[in-house]
Amino acid sequence: MNATIAIAGTAWLAVLTMTGCREPSDPARIVRPNFEAGGAGRPAVLVNPNANDNGTAKTIQEGIGMVAAGGSVMVLPGTYVEQIVIDKGLTLEAVGGESGPVIVAPSGTVDAAIQVVTPDPVTIRGLDVRYTGTRGIFANRVVDVTIDGASIVAVNPPLGISALVSMLNDAPTAGRSSVVVRESFLDGSVPAANSAAPPFPQLFGITIAGDVDAQLVGNVIRRTGGACIFLRTRNDLAGEMNVDITNNDLDQCYPLGRVAAILVGPGAGNLPTPDRPLTATGVVNIVGNTIRNSAQACVTSSAIAYEVYTGRIEHNRILNVVPACATPTLRNFPSAISVGRHLQPLFPPVTPTVRLNDIVGNAQAGLGIAANQTLAIDASCNWWGSADGPSGAGSGTGDAIVIEAGGATPTFSPFATAPIAETSATGC
Repeated sequence: MNATIAIAGTAWLAVLTMTGCREPSDPARIVRPNFEAGGAGRPAVLVNPNANDNGTAKTIQEGIGMVAAGGSVMVLPGTYVEQIVIDKGLTLEAVGGESGPVIVAPSGTVDAAIQVVTPDPVTIRGLDVRYTGTRGIFANRVVDVTIDGASIVAVNPPLGISALVSMLNDAPTAGRSSVVVRESFLDGSVPAANSAAPPFPQLFGITIAGDVDAQLVGNVIRRTGGACIFLRTRNDLAGEMNVDITNNDLDQCYPLGRVAAILVGPGAGNLPTPDRPLTATGVVNIVGNTIRNSAQACVTSSAIAYEVYTGRIEHNRILNVVPACATPTLRNFPSAISVGRHLQPLFPPVTPTVRLNDIVGNAQAGLGIAANQTLAIDASCNWWGSADGPSGAGSGTGDAIVIEAGGATPTFSPFATAPIAETSATGC
C-alpha cells in the first residue's frame, strides 16, 4: 500500500516538473502570485495608517491594490501623504468620521492629488483633499466618476491654469463620460480680487470638457481664480455635452479672463471658422443656484456666460454679481446673464429659457444679449429687483436688459413683481 502511494506521488511530481518546463497552451490562464499583505481581490479593504501589517493596508494606494474591482476601500481617519491613482472600478470612502477627517495631502507640487484612469465606475466619498499643484481630482479619458461629500482645497496653488476638479474627455471617438459632483466643498484659496487682477492662478473650480453627461449638485465653491464652473466643448468644437448644474452656492469666483462664475463655451481662443464650424450639441440646465460676488470684485463680468447648447436657466438667485467697475471681455459684456458670444458672428445662436430667476443688484445689466443671438429667447417671469420690471429694453427701474446691435429682443413680459426664484412657481 505504501509503495503504491510512493509510486503515485513520484509520477505526480514528474507531471508537475514536465508541466513547469514548457509554455502553457493558454498563457492567459497563468495567474501571477500575489505577495501583498493579506492577498488581493477582496470585496472590501480597510486602510489604517496605524496598521501593523496583519493584512490591513497602511496607505490608500495599497488598499486600492488589494481590493477587487467593484469593491470598497474604507479609509480610517488620518493624514495620508500620497498621490493616488485609481485604476479599477471601486468605492473609496472615508469611514469613522466622528474621530476625525480622512485627509489626502500629497507632498510637493503635484499634477493631480487623485487621478482616475479607469472607465469603470468610481465613487470618491467623504475625503478631504489638500494639495499644492495643478489639480485636485483629475481624469483625462472616458470615466464614470462620482465625487460625493468631498472637500477639495488648493493650498498655496502655483501660478498657471489649474482646477480643483477636472474631468476631460476630448477624444472624438473615445465614448462618453459620466460625472457627478455632489454636496462637496471646493476652495481655490485665491485672494480677493479687485479692479487690478492680482498675481494669482487661473484656478477653476470644476472643469468638465468634451463628451460628458454630468450632474453638479449642491456644491459650495469659493475663491477660484477662474470660473467656479467651466463647461468646455471638445477641442474640435464638436461632440455632445449634457449637464445639470443645480442648487450650488457660488461666491468669490474671480476669473482672470473676467468672464463668468459659470462659463459654458469653448476654451479660450478656440474659435470657429468657415471651414471649422461650431457643431457641439447638448443640453445644459442651470437651475436653483445662488451666485454672488460678495467682494464686489471687478474681474467678475457675469454670473453666467452661456455660449453653446440649449437648456434652462431658471430659479437662480444672481445677487450683486456685476459691479460698476466690471469691464467687457472678448467673450461678453458685463451682465448677470450673458447669452451668446460677443463679437463672434460664426457662433450659432443659443436658445436657453431664462425664467423665474431673481436678477438683482447687477450694476450694468441683468441680461445681456449678444449680436449673434438672432433668435429671441424666453426671458419672462424673472424678478429684476423692482416691481416695475427691467430697465434697458424694458421700461422699469430694475436690472437692465441690454441688446447688442443685431441681437433679437427677448420676451421679458410678464415679469415677476416680487422675488420668485425660491418659490415653486412655474409662471408669474
